[in-house]
Amino acid sequence: MRHEGERWRTLVSTVRLGRDECRVVRPARPLRHAPLYEGYLGVEACVTKESALGIAMAWAFAMRSPRTVVYLPLRQSDCECRSADGPALDLVLLHQSLGFRLSEWKDGRARLRGGRPHTVVCQGMPREREEPRWDRQELRGEIVGGTVFVVGSRSAFQAGAEAFRQLVEDCPRHMHEAPGTHCCAEVTAKDQHPNWLHVVYCNEHRVHA
Repeated sequence: MRHEGERWRTLVSTVRLGRDECRVVRPARPLRHAPLYEGYLGVEACVTKESALGIAMAWAFAMRSPRTVVYLPLRQSDCECRSADGPALDLVLLHQSLGFRLSEWKDGRARLRGGRPHTVVCQGMPREREEPRWDRQELRGEIVGGTVFVVGSRSAFQAGAEAFRQLVEDCPRHMHEAPGTHCCAEVTAKDQHPNWLHVVYCNEHRVHA
């Protein structure tokens, strides 16, 4: 399944966070079957092909949108298909250049209203990137107030993009050829376990959903 050219229907809002206003983009409809929770090594999401595509498109958009907060309300996607019992979590992707105070997000989220409908055409994930500058490419991952924040630069998001491209484009074929295969995307965050963000296909619904 290629995600380049896919359309991601979103809602765009502007909210005030402290003294500044912030553009927030979120899915027009919550993703189905994408529970996010604390796992054994970090945070984990259990997905189907449809919800994997939604997260991958959000990642690709966040990578190219340094002035936007990308919000996935995954607590609304909670279901029984998960490997740990921790509380359901939301996901926020943003660039460190925003200077965003994570503690202000709860108030900002409460101010979100209907939003303006906007369709994003996914530009895909680049297969190649410039020689890495590891000091600049590290993503930061934190859990604050029931939300998982992934914060970094464009190059940092780009460094993690290949895992999501493989999740969407390569894994479905592997799962059809070998239904028991473990298929996932693993993303590293600074000072966290190497596979801190783990997005894995659901064992029950991976192929047919």
